[in-house]
Amino acid sequence: MTENRFDTAATEWDKEYRRLELAKAISSRIALLPLHDGMRAMEYGCGTGLVGLDLARHLTSLVAADSSPGMLEILKTKISELGIRNVFPRHLDLHHDDCEQDFDLIFSAMTLHHLADVDCILAKLFQCLKPGGILALADLDEEDGSFHQDNPEGVMHHGFNRKKLAGDLERLGFSSIRASTVHTIRRKNSQGDERPFPVFFMTAMKEKQ
Repeated sequence: MTENRFDTAATEWDKEYRRLELAKAISSRIALLPLHDGMRAMEYGCGTGLVGLDLARHLTSLVAADSSPGMLEILKTKISELGIRNVFPRHLDLHHDDCEQDFDLIFSAMTLHHLADVDCILAKLFQCLKPGGILALADLDEEDGSFHQDNPEGVMHHGFNRKKLAGDLERLGFSSIRASTVHTIRRKNSQGDERPFPVFFMTAMKEKQ
């Protein structure tokens, strides 16, 4: 299996303060959803578990899915060290793979902009949800490419237009779509000027049959 930049970065991933801050903001917002201890959830693009491990105590089980073996190895170590028993790492790339179709909650944080075919992935996530299930997405607002100007490898999209993304979800069959800003990342450009990059949080529901 070819090593990608996420495999290479995995051992240092949790050391960046801004990443930890963003993950906490997202997990805190997900925790405000109507979660309960009977929920089966999946995080798609879990990385080292910065978001998912913070939510596991609210859930019956969490499938922590990612396409990076390096990230999953770090996650497995954390699960073992913390004694967590309801989080199950899984290598999964929905561009090519399928998953079981009985999740009450699926969430994904800062993953969409790395996906070549977002429409395909969203359609599969819809299929993987139970009727009445919730999808929660967090990612960058549409921007001009400045956010990843120093590290563009693996970046497929420069953020997303909230209105268009909501329309795409609606066409797939989602309803009750809501969006808000969950966090703002501030970065300096080469001239030393600081610029804000908002991160949206969007939820949608698969209607009960």
